[in-house]
Amino acid sequence: MEILGESGPAELTMRAVGARLGVSPRALYNYVTDRRDLLGEIVAVCQLDRPQPRLDAARWRETLCVYCRELRSWYRAHPSMLALARAEDLTPFASPEMMRPDDALVGFFLGIGLSPQDAYRAWSITVLQVAGFAEIWDAWHDRPPPGSDPAAWTGVPPLSAGEGLPHLERVAAESTPDPPDALFESVLSMLIAGIEAMQ
Repeated sequence: MEILGESGPAELTMRAVGARLGVSPRALYNYVTDRRDLLGEIVAVCQLDRPQPRLDAARWRETLCVYCRELRSWYRAHPSMLALARAEDLTPFASPEMMRPDDALVGFFLGIGLSPQDAYRAWSITVLQVAGFAEIWDAWHDRPPPGSDPAAWTGVPPLSAGEGLPHLERVAAESTPDPPDALFESVLSMLIAGIEAMQ
């Protein structure tokens, strides 16, 4: 996990893991078959503390927001998993036990009256919104590039009048950047509105 966090999935090699542990890469084969087996172990370890949905159809908006906040915290605690999921096909490691939170979320969406197609969409969009926010916005604030100031980052580059970007210029001039937590609450409000539109 340290190698993933520091260098990314491409640097997660048996040689790198052996060097980090101070052993020969061959010694690792006493524990894992190959790199794919190692990836499976990493995925399994990360799933141990994945939040379990505690969703209530009678209070679906509130409990969905609570779960999304917990899921965001989990992604932030395991930032290298997002990079790994983007670089590798992790679906072969998805055991039934690992998929229970997703199954519960889909069941929740079915339980609030969504069709199977819309339940699939709501589940996919929920996970994408939370994971995407954690991977892009939170990652930049949690682990800023050297020499950068996360508090000053708005996602909008510095603009001068007359550059032919009137709408971005107006937003930059007339709005105040939200801190990540406040912006995430806006993401949740839009997510809820989208699900309500499906009902």
